[in-house]
Amino acid sequence: MRVSVIIPTHNRRASVLRTLESLREQSLPSTDFEVIVVDDGSVDDTPTIAGERFPFEFIYLRQENQGATIARNNGMQHSRGEVLVFIDDDITISRRTLETLARTVTEQPRTVAMGVLIRRTPGEPTVYARVMLAAELHRTPARDVVLDCVECNTELLAVRRVDFLALGMLQDPTHGAGWPNWDDVDFGYRTAVAGYRLVQVAQAVGTHWDYSLSDLRTASRRWMRAGRSAIYLFETHPDLRGKIPMLVDKMPIRRRADSSKMIVRKMLRRVVSTWAVIKILELTTAFFERVFPRPAILGALYRWVHGGYMAQGIRAGLRELGKI
Repeated sequence: MRVSVIIPTHNRRASVLRTLESLREQSLPSTDFEVIVVDDGSVDDTPTIAGERFPFEFIYLRQENQGATIARNNGMQHSRGEVLVFIDDDITISRRTLETLARTVTEQPRTVAMGVLIRRTPGEPTVYARVMLAAELHRTPARDVVLDCVECNTELLAVRRVDFLALGMLQDPTHGAGWPNWDDVDFGYRTAVAGYRLVQVAQAVGTHWDYSLSDLRTASRRWMRAGRSAIYLFETHPDLRGKIPMLVDKMPIRRRADSSKMIVRKMLRRVVSTWAVIKILELTTAFFERVFPRPAILGALYRWVHGGYMAQGIRAGLRELGKI
């Protein structure tokens, strides 16, 4: 069994090198896997990693800036492994991760495997980062878990090569509408329709050095983009409407389909997601960060701000498609 590790990157030399360093210590023998870094048009010094030396076979590919979806598919097309493992350039993995992911998809038919990710901040943690990380449980699961297709994530994902090709590789369900393009949820949905399982492997643990944890503004803008592109995802896969929990109460009211409770939730969300209210929430958040940084209060405020930006993104996507 040979494994191909595919890492898309863009303007993150130090980060991708950290990912590559974690691959030096794998329990899987270095002769049993290759690593392909696909540089998606970096304009910094990322190309210099081509000259680095590693104990495993290392391939550096460069493409014009076309996004991570195309980069991952491009890496696959230049790979030779029976098993494909996709890792993002801000992930480091524990010693047994490659071995356990590869074994899972090899021994369990019609299975796509995901690792367990623990989020950390790459720099000095801000108040925002400390509160958000404290709200998460960083315990790894005791056993493997079958996940719903909407939980699919390409940050640390393994699939047999023959299955990846049979499933149509990764695709952009937004057809170029913008990042993030929900290609992972799209892939998860297509695997479920084809009768595959999505399994989270307890022993395949990675650390996600999440840049979006730097501050509230960075995270909120990301959530806004995700809300906007989600509308394009739902145009491609209408069955996914109402299936992604964090988006449910931010979508338009469907009076014939929504329960009375959901209608009330959506009406409340609409009120608190106006730009005026979002601005007030941001000012309130800034005050509590400076004067009274209590995690319980800030955590609630952060969630409301995130939700407001997500709702605004959804409305932007609906306007672009002429839905409102």
